[in-house]
Amino acid sequence: MHKFTHQKPRGQDEHLEAIYEEFSLSRKENNFQPTKTVKDYLKVILNHTETISRQHSATKESESFDLNWALGALAIVSFIFLFNGFAGSGDWAWLDNHRFAIRLWGIAFAAVFLGVSIERTSFFKSLWAFGFTKVTASVAVSALIVFSTGKASGIINSVFPVDASALPFTRAIVAGLLMFQYSYPLLFVVGLFSIAHAFSAIDWIKYNFFSIGSYKAPPTLSAVFLVFSIVILVFFARLVNTDFSQDVWPKKAYQLAHILDFNSKYECQNLPKNLSVVFLGPDQARVLVDVNRTQTDNIESFVDGSKSAQVPIPKKFYILPCNIVAP
Repeated sequence: MHKFTHQKPRGQDEHLEAIYEEFSLSRKENNFQPTKTVKDYLKVILNHTETISRQHSATKESESFDLNWALGALAIVSFIFLFNGFAGSGDWAWLDNHRFAIRLWGIAFAAVFLGVSIERTSFFKSLWAFGFTKVTASVAVSALIVFSTGKASGIINSVFPVDASALPFTRAIVAGLLMFQYSYPLLFVVGLFSIAHAFSAIDWIKYNFFSIGSYKAPPTLSAVFLVFSIVILVFFARLVNTDFSQDVWPKKAYQLAHILDFNSKYECQNLPKNLSVVFLGPDQARVLVDVNRTQTDNIESFVDGSKSAQVPIPKKFYILPCNIVAP
């Protein structure tokens, strides 16, 4: 029990003694504190704050560990797909038949790895925290969508003698691919982050081989980032400049139209069978007829520019009425 808990101090000495008593820890009697001083409360607050701080640090470390583990697993999956997509498979026929699709999946996983790695950086988080950045990005994406849709319509109109709205699925896919193509300059950002990761790898090499500086763990994710950056940059460079060049785009649109919009099953009595047609107008009284039956065997024959360049585009299409006998 404190002396001045229920007693008012008198005189200067007692006031000093009361102040000292208030800022001293209380004594426990049988593991029980009958009274508490200011210092006791401050100690409780400090302990509570330290507990919260430790919990917050543990939570952040756990989240960082989980994210690093997920990125590591994604990197392993991507490496497996890329290796099997580029390397020979021996006698495994199924892998040979699906090699190009496996390669694309590996590149897609690598792109996700790069995107997540950039998004988790403090640089990206600091910029994205501002509303102006989000508005600017939204306006830019909207403008890119409109522009790509217009370019897609122009490409389709250069092939078929009908409005591009008659082939909605083809126009949507072409517009989406054009968006990726016009977004190619954004890979410059990937290049900048690759340089930063390269410096991180150089610091680790200097520490381990020349004992310069300090480094705790090997920059595994930085090394993976560098490798995936090279893969993505080379892939997109080939995609933009070769596989989806301006000269090949009409043939790509022609292939897509036969995959997505043309139909070989129709009930037009005035037309022979085994033609490819697109119904026109809301009443579908007319059809766009292509006498060719272009077949796209797999995704590689569509993406590969050298194979698309071999697809012949008819010089003439026919717009004919479709006579359907009512039941």
